[in-house]
Amino acid sequence: MPISKGVKCPSCGCDNILGMDRCAQCLHSLMHTGVLIPRRDDRVQNVMMNKPVSDLLTGKDLLVASPTDSIAKVVEIFQKEKKNCVLVYDNHRLVGILSNRDILLKVAGYKTDLSKVSVESIMTRNPEYVRPDAPLAFVVNKMAMGGFRQVPVIDSSGKPLSIITIKDVMSHLSKTKNG
Repeated sequence: MPISKGVKCPSCGCDNILGMDRCAQCLHSLMHTGVLIPRRDDRVQNVMMNKPVSDLLTGKDLLVASPTDSIAKVVEIFQKEKKNCVLVYDNHRLVGILSNRDILLKVAGYKTDLSKVSVESIMTRNPEYVRPDAPLAFVVNKMAMGGFRQVPVIDSSGKPLSIITIKDVMSHLSKTKNG
């Protein structure tokens, strides 16, 4: 039985071990080799691979907090606005994300005065995000691999555009499949 040599670098032709991120010789990315091409007759697969995240953007779910805001303030806004996630920005830079789940798991039952707990103390630091031109499959992959329910959509300058939820994706796919 022949042994597979792995992946040929598209830039220099060097044989690399299957699964490597980069070519050992020229450092060219090997992460885009073998990208699946959706079947023409599969509408959901085509949407996942070809439709950009920007098709789902509404901006309606976009709340932005400061690291110094209190959890009491965030909880009050979550209740008032019926939201469950906020992006955390400091000096126009995404530094974290805070969800109602973070609050439940890290604060509820442990702290009695939520006005003395800062967003910074329980937020998830340096969250994963996607760009608006990324295919829907990218955001679903980030959710699945990281166990996230929400993923921020950030433009190239770092400006927040929206937060994509798994509900948004499933709703969109449902309309695609039935439409």
